[in-house]
Amino acid sequence: MSDTSSSSTAPGLAGALVRIHDKASIGAVLSLYWFLFWVFNGLDKFFNAESFFGANFKMMLEGALLPSLDLSTSLASPIAIIVGVVELLLGLLFLVALASFIRNKPHRYEVGTACIGLSVLFFAMLSAGAILFGARDAMLQHGVFIGTLLLSGLTLSASKRAAG
Repeated sequence: MSDTSSSSTAPGLAGALVRIHDKASIGAVLSLYWFLFWVFNGLDKFFNAESFFGANFKMMLEGALLPSLDLSTSLASPIAIIVGVVELLLGLLFLVALASFIRNKPHRYEVGTACIGLSVLFFAMLSAGAILFGARDAMLQHGVFIGTLLLSGLTLSASKRAAG
């Protein structure tokens, strides 16, 4: 009996973790995470309750960023909507990647990698906007997410090589 088959039948928490690992690939887990990340961030731009980041994003545009460039604060809502729509689209793309991993589609790694690449591109554009508006504090946040996305991409690449 091999180590894999004996550990998958192991009782308790160890066996449960191995069984979950056997059923859910790292690509599916990463796709689920980024799907939830983008969908919740996107929806947040449309629900402007005080406790949501979307309201803070709009207030940040109105209060500091747009006036710093002598632009009308009436642009805050359309900008927040555009950012929210793009975030929702990225979330839907990660849902496609998740479905590809769940169904074990042949090009699942490429789909996941493309979604990660588009997300890095979007954060790069947000970073350019932050530089333009003088919001240097947002750069750290964007940099952390870009780094996390790049690590996700490296993880997918290693997983693809390990899968053969």
